[in-house]
Amino acid sequence: MGKIKAITGKVFYGLLFVTVIPFLLILWARYTDKIVKLPLPGNLLFGYILLIAGALFVLSGMWYLWRLGNGLPMTAFPPERFVKNGIYAFTKHPIYSGAVMISFGLSVVTQSASGFWLVSPLFTLMIVAYVVGFENERTQIIFGAQDYKPFLSLPTASSISPSFIERISSYFLVFVPWLIIYEAFIYIGTPRDAICTNLSFEEHLPIWEFSEVIYSFTYLFALLVPLVIKTKEQLRCFIIDLWFATIIVGIIYLVFPFIVRQRVFIPHSFSGQLILFERSLDGETAALPSFHVIWAFLAARYFSRSIIRFNWIWYILAVLISISCITTGNHSLLDVIAGFCMFLIIVYRLQIWNYIRLQSERLSNSWHEWRWGPVRLINHGFYGGAAGFAGTLLAGIFLGHQYAIVGFIIMIFVIIGAGLWAQFIEGSSKLLRPYGYYGGLIGGIVASTLASFIFSINFYTLLASFAMAGPWIQSIGRLRCLVQGCCHGRPSNDNIGIRFTHPYSRVNKISGLSGVPLHPTQLYSIGTNIIAGLILIRLFNIGMSSSFIIGIYLILNGLGRFVEESFRGEAQTPYWAGMRIYQWIAIINILFGAFFSAIPNSGVLLFQPNIESLFLAIVMGILVAIASGVDFPESNRRFARLTSN
Repeated sequence: MGKIKAITGKVFYGLLFVTVIPFLLILWARYTDKIVKLPLPGNLLFGYILLIAGALFVLSGMWYLWRLGNGLPMTAFPPERFVKNGIYAFTKHPIYSGAVMISFGLSVVTQSASGFWLVSPLFTLMIVAYVVGFENERTQIIFGAQDYKPFLSLPTASSISPSFIERISSYFLVFVPWLIIYEAFIYIGTPRDAICTNLSFEEHLPIWEFSEVIYSFTYLFALLVPLVIKTKEQLRCFIIDLWFATIIVGIIYLVFPFIVRQRVFIPHSFSGQLILFERSLDGETAALPSFHVIWAFLAARYFSRSIIRFNWIWYILAVLISISCITTGNHSLLDVIAGFCMFLIIVYRLQIWNYIRLQSERLSNSWHEWRWGPVRLINHGFYGGAAGFAGTLLAGIFLGHQYAIVGFIIMIFVIIGAGLWAQFIEGSSKLLRPYGYYGGLIGGIVASTLASFIFSINFYTLLASFAMAGPWIQSIGRLRCLVQGCCHGRPSNDNIGIRFTHPYSRVNKISGLSGVPLHPTQLYSIGTNIIAGLILIRLFNIGMSSSFIIGIYLILNGLGRFVEESFRGEAQTPYWAGMRIYQWIAIINILFGAFFSAIPNSGVLLFQPNIESLFLAIVMGILVAIASGVDFPESNRRFARLTSN
């Protein structure tokens, strides 16, 4: 019976990943194809190459799992042995890599703009979230720690010289991701909401054609870095530096559509012709910050570490390259300054992180309360009030003065829903008045549904208004979580974790982890919500529909929450079928997001600042501050206490 159940489970799991998910992705791309209007690669050969390469990766991965591991797949029904050979000696995740290539390739072959620019990138993020948020942890539980270094992996933090293979691997790990992301923005071209970075005086600056020699030297300068690096640790740091730069700058390019107007000139030399040729391969997008400057200074940084005797020369070269960005007319002064600032952020990111981490640790131990007889006011309620104020104000701005009161009523339902959810899902004798995010989400949807009928308001406009406010509500609300100690992480190390030492913190009273460094999951949530909020603002600026904004909010929120949950350490979090309950809910969130994003003709939001929303936001801020910060600590009645005695 057990064997039959195992076989049935494997068949179902296989059908899910081989049939159901591909079908849903194709369906999603089809119904959003008229919404996403971006240029596509016209060379079908490129698409077929991706399809064939992807299929080879998937089939090879499955073959080696079956042949060497004696089973499929790697996590839900793991093989008997951990597989390191064959395609797995090249990459840890050949099946997922192949699936991504197939998705992009099929989008090119079928000429689906939505498949290429929406579905495939989000599908890639979903895979990354699944691996980081579940599979890595699951694999380690099943097989234990593995001494396993495929070709595409980081070198160890060692002082010995990198091998030839590791140097070659670094080119795939560094330059390929950068090239894909950078060229994607170049290929899309000038967006409709473009922001020009040129200052007025720059129009009159001359073009120094000879400086193109210095400008184009950047490519060789950067490509030589993996070859001159002396230790594995330095090579590892170089790769991580560029990953960080590529991700952060890619997000900046996505949410801030900066372009540069390259100065027009008539070439009078070979160098001038070279400038025009290079411009024909490049573009005016992906301008700020200038990656030319970032590459130059990062190359100088690693050259100076490897060839110490002439370390000052490399930084002089980086400065000259930065100047050439302006003298060739390819970049503006602001592009160059932003590029150098990004270099400083890359170099000092650990110091920046430690400052943010230690400040959050200080906030997490800042619990303060005031008592008046049986009534208690806790300071974390002020952050809840600020979140309520921000949410009501932002939603009201998109609803307009005539429907500001509707937004206020919906916010009340959000608070009630959050309270009821936490009572039934996270009910605890120690938590008589907790709040849960998903309850607030359900409360908001129910209230929006009712309001759309009662007040004859577009349902999608209501939800989209709160979707625009959602990331900022959650970001501010997480400050309350830090003080209260809820939504905390599992044990970590001193370089990442924060310590909760206040005796009234939930970390101490419920989880018993006082003084233990924990993953700052509240900070993780703030970070992902800020990025989601900025992306939604960009979607609003380019006039995307209300339903599309709702869908992208739900997807981004679900992805962030899925990963965040894997770092959580709350004792009361329930599990189901091997995953935390909130990870399952996050998956449902993503599915609903895909559904909403495909709904056509749902109207667009309008930016309508009004005094009514400001007044109602103040009232809501006070009400939420009371609901989340005022309690009766000696009472055991339901909803009476915010924490244990």
